[in-house]
Amino acid sequence: MINKKIIFGLTVISFINLFATSEEPDSTNDSEELSVITVTASIETPVVEQRQTFTQTDIEQLHSPDLPALLQSAGIQILSYGTYGLEQKASIRGFTDETVRVIIDGICVNNAQYGTFDFTTVNMNDVEKIEIVRGGFTEGVSDEGAVGGAVYITTKKNKKGHSFNSDTCLTSYLNQKYPLDTVSQSLGYSGAFSESTFFSSSIKGSFAKNAFQYENSKKKQKTLENAEVFDINGSIKLSHNFSEKNSWTISNQTYYGNKNTPGSASQDLTGNQKDLNNNLSFNVNLPAIKDCFYADNTVNWITNNRFYEENDDLSIHYINSFRYTFQSDFFKFNFYKQTFGITADFTTLNSTNDGIHNQITGTFKETSKFFFGNHFSMTVPLAVKYCGSNFEFIPKLGLGLTFKYAEFFLNGYRMVQFPNMDDLYWDSNGYKGNPDLTAESGWGSEFTANAKIPYAPFSITFFYNYYKDKIQWRYIDNSMSPQNAASAWYFGIDFLAEQNILGFISIKESMEYLYNQLIDPDNELTDGNHIMWTPDFVGSVILNINAGFAVFSLDVSYTGKRYTDNLNVTYLKPYFLLNAGMDLTVWEHCIPYLKVNNILNESYESIPGYPMPGISIQLGLKFL
Repeated sequence: MINKKIIFGLTVISFINLFATSEEPDSTNDSEELSVITVTASIETPVVEQRQTFTQTDIEQLHSPDLPALLQSAGIQILSYGTYGLEQKASIRGFTDETVRVIIDGICVNNAQYGTFDFTTVNMNDVEKIEIVRGGFTEGVSDEGAVGGAVYITTKKNKKGHSFNSDTCLTSYLNQKYPLDTVSQSLGYSGAFSESTFFSSSIKGSFAKNAFQYENSKKKQKTLENAEVFDINGSIKLSHNFSEKNSWTISNQTYYGNKNTPGSASQDLTGNQKDLNNNLSFNVNLPAIKDCFYADNTVNWITNNRFYEENDDLSIHYINSFRYTFQSDFFKFNFYKQTFGITADFTTLNSTNDGIHNQITGTFKETSKFFFGNHFSMTVPLAVKYCGSNFEFIPKLGLGLTFKYAEFFLNGYRMVQFPNMDDLYWDSNGYKGNPDLTAESGWGSEFTANAKIPYAPFSITFFYNYYKDKIQWRYIDNSMSPQNAASAWYFGIDFLAEQNILGFISIKESMEYLYNQLIDPDNELTDGNHIMWTPDFVGSVILNINAGFAVFSLDVSYTGKRYTDNLNVTYLKPYFLLNAGMDLTVWEHCIPYLKVNNILNESYESIPGYPMPGISIQLGLKFL
């Protein structure tokens, strides 16, 4: 029980700091930009969602090698089939896969075939800000379909002047046979061709042996084998301002990964996976047409190609999505704000296992926000979404009550998730898709209270979800086939907080308690049980100390008990990860850094049979 005691102790310390800090914020202090909670209700930022924000400074100080590592530091459960480069999924409020939407620069990038997003493809050195929204109440009009939550990623903007940056990182798992396990190098440049034309580019390459040691079921030390990953990520962006505020941008992001994908530790199965992804984007931004409304147009061509080989069997998947996104905000009236967006997708799939299929998807979403005096607001997001033959109406309603030092929000919303193309068309090795599937759907509600205490804001949310027609793969007619077969309900509490002490110490907490039950009357063995892989508690604490010439960071994350199946017979033990890092400013443009991950050498799994690494050391050098 030592893990829960430590978490409880850190929480008590955080609450003491929360109410012990009384200094007024310094408007010149950069730490003001690091607030993890954005819950204001003004005409400029009409947001009633509970948002957890990581700025560029936060991201740099954590030195996370990839996006899953950062999300885990933020208190998000990560379902991992291995370490760097291997499959990892974010789970929010007990929901995972396609129910967690990923939006990059206003464009939803979830894969149409799997419904998920490959977090490996994000180059952390390109990211300016990450925002995490928990639950299905989303005001943004970039897309609709979040059930568990949404991850908004904003990439860095082009700036005036010329700048060059480099980041070299070496990682060791303290394996004597492979003392240097992972090497990563990134390079970036940004500059201005003229006062109105800007250019930036970046490239990152990594090789990971992933040969860490772990303890097998017989309590013997083994070294993970056949888990090598080589990947490269490149981006280029050209933008031009053709009037005082209007601009166009053309950008391209390319990712290639060659990954050995080992089976579980008890199996001898191995595979090789090659991913080639590309996102070509053209954007026209018109922020103030006739001083009345903002308009943003983006056209994307997104390609996801995968080649997977196992035991001499090769499967090939080609996905091409052509996507148009339009977003507009009216901001003329002080008592009313109107936002709407349109997305239209045409996807072609040519797959060894799915066959050849075309899919048309579209969304129209509007968000109306009304302000009644200085304290009360009402938010009404309404969406219509279609996917193939499925058509759904998705209403939501949010009520806000705002005072100087406190805010209260009550939200109700419908949730909808369409089946992905694998669910509909897969046909291989005894698994057969079901083209008659309908959308998963449900209703959710939230009550959020925010305390706007200077230097120490905190937010607490109580949520309840009822979800039905869940898609489950079941044994039908001598094969496994997906069915709209079960329902579930979820209850939980989210907590976010931040303290700023003496201007150079910051503490951030994120915690979630979750209880859920599966409703499955056709199966008395699972009906009423806890849903597998959903922990009862997840949480994190991030501590940063900025001493000027050096920055020290400490992040702690905890993931609680998770059942390995819906029978609730066996479970994975809770795990507690402690990481620490340090930056040294040797010179204004040269910053060496050190980070030690899993300091306590915790032996754990987030997916049964897939061990995760113990202690590791990162050494890096940045040039700015």
